[in-house]
Amino acid sequence: MASNKDLYAILEVDRTATDAEIKSAYERLIADTPQDSADYSRIVEAYTILSDIDSRARYDVTGKVDRSGRRRHRTSYSNGTEKARYILNTLFLAGAAVTTVLFILQLSGTIGTLPFYITCGISLLIKVSEYILRLVP
Repeated sequence: MASNKDLYAILEVDRTATDAEIKSAYERLIADTPQDSADYSRIVEAYTILSDIDSRARYDVTGKVDRSGRRRHRTSYSNGTEKARYILNTLFLAGAAVTTVLFILQLSGTIGTLPFYITCGISLLIKVSEYILRLVP
């Protein structure tokens, strides 16, 4: 079994593996490993981190393993990054609603295409910014 540091090696997959490939490797390895072994725990931990998009992104960027083994849910915002992500997500949802309305108006011929394209661009920019903030520990 690979070292505890490289989660991809533990699951015997490439860094570019899809979610389906990671799940398939996990199921194959877990079926052949006794539950009371240390390898079993490492396989479960590797799959838990790599199967969650946030944990996987954080691991890919930092190389660090979140020892909690699962995604943390917080009801309060303990730092500015989390609050910023919440605000950006809220703005994205509002932008998506406005974009939908403008799309319908554009299809009916009431408005031109420019307002629709501008709101699409703004919504995309907000979502990309929020995704980048996910990578901040």
